[in-house]
Amino acid sequence: MSSKPTAGAVTLEVSPRSAKILVAASGPFQIQRLNASTLPDQLEDPVAALRALCEAQPLGVREVGVLLGRETFSLRTLELPSLDPKEIASMLDLQLGKLTPYPRADILSAWSMIGSFREGYTSVLLAIAPKTLIDNVLKFLKTKSITPRWVGVATEGLEAWWAFGRQGAPPAEGQLTAIINLDFAATDCAILSADGRLLFTHSIAIGADQFAASEQAQLRWVGELVRLPRILVHEEVKGRIGAGIITGVVDNLGHVVEQLATQWGVSVEVKDALEPFALSSIRERARATRVSYTSLIGILAAGKPPRIDLIPQEARVSQALQVRSQQLARLAMSLGVILALVAVLCGEWVLVLRHHLSELERRLAPIEQTSRDVMTRQATMRKVRAWLNPTRSPLEVFRSVSAAVDPDIIVNQLVMETGKPVVIRGKSNSMAEAFAFADHLKQQGTFATINVRPVLKPRGGAEAGVEFEMLCELAGS
Repeated sequence: MSSKPTAGAVTLEVSPRSAKILVAASGPFQIQRLNASTLPDQLEDPVAALRALCEAQPLGVREVGVLLGRETFSLRTLELPSLDPKEIASMLDLQLGKLTPYPRADILSAWSMIGSFREGYTSVLLAIAPKTLIDNVLKFLKTKSITPRWVGVATEGLEAWWAFGRQGAPPAEGQLTAIINLDFAATDCAILSADGRLLFTHSIAIGADQFAASEQAQLRWVGELVRLPRILVHEEVKGRIGAGIITGVVDNLGHVVEQLATQWGVSVEVKDALEPFALSSIRERARATRVSYTSLIGILAAGKPPRIDLIPQEARVSQALQVRSQQLARLAMSLGVILALVAVLCGEWVLVLRHHLSELERRLAPIEQTSRDVMTRQATMRKVRAWLNPTRSPLEVFRSVSAAVDPDIIVNQLVMETGKPVVIRGKSNSMAEAFAFADHLKQQGTFATINVRPVLKPRGGAEAGVEFEMLCELAGS
């Protein structure tokens, strides 16, 4: 992973009971600012902690990355019988209904490949999060004029942190590393392979808040971790734990570390994720907030967005349209400046002509012709600007169709008429393929809506496949 994050990068981590901010500078990686807001109990408002954080310390930026705290999402490791990403996506789409008790409309999901550990199979990490929480976070950030670049999961930040700060020889083949991140309201256990890949994650509903308040909570916490090797065997995770790393809120964990090392029979080390990257004053501030910044440090240190991104598709389209509108506004401004300069030049020409009218009568005819040509070109430019709309041009339509079509789709006809929807007619093996083609076409961003309908064949027709017709409304109509 890259060791240089974006200059002045800002990342948030949001949970129902806590919200955190971390600001880091590039080259070398150094933490500039951090803060957190925590709630004693979970409120009905899912962004109450984030709202309190922004009121105490305004972000002062236009774009941020957002991580979801471990207690807000489900992260599952699945092994699927395919190596094709498209087939894997279809399988996961079918599996979602079985993996969560919530309706499909109430969740958002994203996945990333771990790797192939046996022939013909692929292991993937599937993240599932409540749509309401993400929508509320996005709406709140919008009220602050802040755009989220991505919405990731905190566990992937642990993987990035370990890859960035790991020292010494890697573990032997088959030896797993357990990263235990003790956060304010929950604990995230990330199981990494010898080469640092995230294989499995286990969540414990005990955080530093309960840990410090009750000895019973500490015993339950240790008991959950002692069960972790058996959970790995049950989940068919290959290998055994060869080392344990405890990070996050790491104050007064000596007795816990000894118990865990004895039960696991391996070395267990406590690491303060802030120590290599922050001044002592910042570390003291972090200890006072009683939350873990490890995932935020990992994501910023990686210098690239997480593989799993839970931003809703409609939000991503809205962001793309906003960028396009800004580009068009800049283009319009540039054209306005050019026209203003042309107008100034024309004015100067008129003054010069009036001053030398008596001396230039014999040249007046060609000058008048030139002036008429200039006015004609100005009128033409005004018409061109009225017609110039990249999202509605035939080239943009052809590009979108070309990018979305696949070998199983045959496009026979494409009709464009001013003020009417674009009509696409073609053939496919099945209507399912036609609908898939429509989905791919909609993702290009050129069309706002696409209606697909089959074309009835004459009786007695023996030709294989189906014919379809699509009515596509251009974006911005």
